[in-house]
Amino acid sequence: MDEQQIEESPAPKAAVKAPKVHPSKNTMREYETIYLLKQDLVTEQTDKIKERIRGVIEREGGRVIKVTTWGRKKTAFLVGDKQARAIYVHVNYLGDGKAVSETERNLRNLEDVLKFQTIKLSDAVLPESRPTEEDVVLEGDREEERSTREGESEDRQRAPRQEAAAASPSSDDADEDAKADDEDSKEEVAE
Repeated sequence: MDEQQIEESPAPKAAVKAPKVHPSKNTMREYETIYLLKQDLVTEQTDKIKERIRGVIEREGGRVIKVTTWGRKKTAFLVGDKQARAIYVHVNYLGDGKAVSETERNLRNLEDVLKFQTIKLSDAVLPESRPTEEDVVLEGDREEERSTREGESEDRQRAPRQEAAAASPSSDDADEDAKADDEDSKEEVAE
């Protein structure tokens, strides 16, 4: 048995669950709002809108946890003035219903905001359990690189098509062949 000593690890301890917090005067709700801005805005303009939203939330007794600018991205469908791209901004914050309604009212009144949506993440969060984090700015899509790659791939796709078109008979020849086949099949049916 000495050679085959098996080390037994202690049994895994049950994961300690965080105590569930019930809504009270000491708790706040946690929300996230995502809004889309016009794609042609410069960084200063997006920062100005972010600070305005931050001010609205804090004025209504809430606290911004984190603001993340996802950058310029392609949208799933045309938004606003039929734009296919937009600047995405994600705001995570603590507050109550008044903070949400005031935030959405301000977003609705801003001409540069194309769309927005707010989701309640949690009913009861202890504010001290959610520290404020630094704002994050992500790069977003790179239109220039994508357009050059797409342009190259289109050129690659065109070349085989052009070669195939040159090798295949012209459409007039194909039409004549189809007519001849139709006539042959009609004769066979008649016999």
